[in-house]
Amino acid sequence: MKTYLVSLHLLLEAHHCPEAEIADALHGILIEDMRKYAGDHSALIDWAVAGDDMAASIASVPLPDDYRPDDSAFPAWPGRTIP
Repeated sequence: MKTYLVSLHLLLEAHHCPEAEIADALHGILIEDMRKYAGDHSALIDWAVAGDDMAASIASVPLPDDYRPDDSAFPAWPGRTIP
């Protein structure tokens, strides 16, 4: 079996405490022991945050008022993390 590392960005809405809200959202989708629960035939083996920790993997991006999911261009990574 060959394995591949796939990087992706998820656009999530969070308010006053983005690290906690985003962690909760991700844990609702990507659970620990993913492979155990997804089954041996799942292509998804494991997951991890892209930065050194959750906070380093979060960047605030502005969205225009006319932004439409699946239609609008995805926002570019701004190159800085939330302070």
